[in-house]
Parts: sequence; C-alpha cells; structure tokens
Amino acid sequence: MGWLAYSGGHGTATAHASITPEIMIETGALVLEAPLPSDRRAATLLEVASLHPEPSLLRIQSIPGEGFSVLISSSASVFHALISHTLQSRTDSFRLTLNWDSTSGDGFLSIEHPGDDALFTRDLTRCIPMPGALILGALAEMRSADVAQNLSYIGFHQGPIHVGPSPTLDFHTPVLTPQGYRKIGAMKPGDTVISTSGDIVPVLGVFKKTTPAFGSYAPVRLRAPYFGLQSDLVMAGTQRLIVGGSNVEYTFGCDEVLIPAQHLINGTAAIAQPAIGTVTYFQLLLPENEAFIASELNLESLFIGRLRRRKDIFQRTSLSALPRNLLPEHAASASQILRPYEAITLAAMRAA
Repeated sequence: MGWLAYSGGHGTATAHASITPEIMIETGALVLEAPLPSDRRAATLLEVASLHPEPSLLRIQSIPGEGFSVLISSSASVFHALISHTLQSRTDSFRLTLNWDSTSGDGFLSIEHPGDDALFTRDLTRCIPMPGALILGALAEMRSADVAQNLSYIGFHQGPIHVGPSPTLDFHTPVLTPQGYRKIGAMKPGDTVISTSGDIVPVLGVFKKTTPAFGSYAPVRLRAPYFGLQSDLVMAGTQRLIVGGSNVEYTFGCDEVLIPAQHLINGTAAIAQPAIGTVTYFQLLLPENEAFIASELNLESLFIGRLRRRKDIFQRTSLSALPRNLLPEHAASASQILRPYEAITLAAMRAA
C-alpha cells in the first residue's frame, strides 16, 4: 500500500481511507523530520493521546545527553525505545525513522542527517502495533502551528522503509551519456555516463524512492539559464550542485564549491516547487562518487561513504539490493559547502 498517512503541516494532511481509529498497523514505519533540539533542555516533539477505541499514547522526545525517546502504548501494551546520536556538532536538522513488525516483535530505530552519511541505528524488540487512532491523532496535531513549527513533516508507511542515502532527482532529469542526454528515471545498472572530468563512467546502481514531498524531500526547481542550465531541473533540496569558475575562485578561494539546491531558494535561481502528496526521486551510484552532467549543470551522484563496512546498518539501506563486497567506498568531499546567503550571492554574481 505504501504511504498510509502524512502531513507537512499547513493543511497538507493526507490519510488512506483504510486508516480508521480501530485499525492496528502490525508492520510499518514512522518517519519525521525536525530541527535538532537544543541539548540544554528536554523537548517533546510530538505527543498524541487517544481514548477511542481504547487508551493509547504516542510520545517522541529529545532527552539532553541521551538522544531521542519513542513511547507507544495501546491498552495494556507498552513499547519504549531510546537512541543516542552525535549530530549536535554536525547539523541543525535530523530524520527519525521507526520500523516495527509486531508479528515478530522486531524493529529498528534510526537517526540521520538528511544529505550526508551520518546515520545511527538501534535494533528493537517487543514492538507493538500502531493504533490507527494515533496515526489520525498525529495528523490532527500537525494542524497546530506550534507542532508544525517543530516538525517539518511526519509520515506513516505500510511495511518497512529503508534509511540512509536517498535519491534526490526527478524522473525527467537529463543525464549526459555517450549516446546523448537520457532521463535518469529510464537508466539502469550497466549504463554509462560522462563525468564532469570527461570520463565515461559505469552506473553501478539506479536508486528510486517515493516519499512525502516535505522537509528535505520538498522539491526545488532550478531555473534556466542560471548556472548554465539549458532547461529547468527539479530535485530534492539536499541535492548538491558542483560549481566552479572565476567567481568561485575569487570569492571563496577554491576551484569549486558545493551548493545544496535548497540554499538557492528565495533567490531568482531557484524556487520551491509546489507539490501535493508524494514525490518520486532517482539517483545514480557511480564508482568514485563522480559528478555527472544534467542539462549542462554538474551534479553530485549518490554518496555512500563507507556504508559497506557497516554490515548491521548496510542491511537497513537501499544499498542492500546490491552485493556488499562489490560496492565502492566514497571519500568525503573536501569542497566547501555554501550557506544560503553565499549560494544566493554567487547565483547573482554569475547572472550579472
């Protein structure tokens, strides 16, 4: 069935007709994105309570010095899990994913930073079903301005979902290959692309993900002719552009910089692409994380770091579809990542 319910606040709530207060979701996933709370005090990110058809509670909290806590209770059954992380020094946002299978009792909880390889997981036992009343209650809570300010979005999925590196490009993104431009959504493993250095590079994997179009997955439209684009491109906000040239060298003192697409919004080079419901993204896995060319723009391919070495976490990611021993390892880029005001300034300079 895929996504059962989701909301990005501001009247965006959607729930499948099968989600009623009485239903119990035996196997599924909960995912949310939010700004990373301060270490200085505990914070309740979401609390949902219901009395019908039986007492139930969902509470997700940030606990200083410990991490995040997830509590689910339904009638006489109680599930509680705690996961630690070290994101404080790295990012101002996070994604929490809870996968559960109440039939086996197994599951896992993860914390990650959208856009890089920071990923923390914990295996779970004694998982219980998710009451439909709590799913509907969570959507109702997202109508509150205070809750929507603290949560970018929340979603509930039928069955497990992968965590870790995520696709970020629209199906129609034109990728330069030796045969010319091809839509990324029509490519397959074994195809080749032309890298930004001019090399012909084999495609190791083509990854696809359908997700609520909120938070780090909210689509961004890059507008031609900025950055040399021949046509507009649509992508997730975390997709990074690779930009070089004399303006970059003069302003930032380096050959090239990385620009997350979302950092260009509010300038003229990019706008938030209106989206309702879910969005499907694609991305290419290349041997050395080579950049490729899309509509004359240099884009970063899927970065997987050293996930192949993390056997326990590897199985939780979409990379598990490929043989672990055949996967590459990617070194982190040394290029500077521009902040929003720097990105907008650079776009204006290049357009002048």
